[in-house]
Amino acid sequence: MDEKNYQQAIERLEEIMNTIESGGMDIDGLEAALKEASELVQFCRSKLFEVDERVKSLLDDIGDERS
Repeated sequence: MDEKNYQQAIERLEEIMNTIESGGMDIDGLEAALKEASELVQFCRSKLFEVDERVKSLLDDIGDERS
């Protein structure tokens, strides 16, 4: 997957899902689309995990400063 940000990945996932749900994808394209969707989901999960860890760290730092 090329470099994308989280929002772009979500938008692409929505495009893929809309195309699949509308029946606008032939069986040959379905496998490639599902593979791309799987990669995008993994990317988004990774981004969410990274942000969650950074937020926790920042909150810990704020808590330490108050002590």
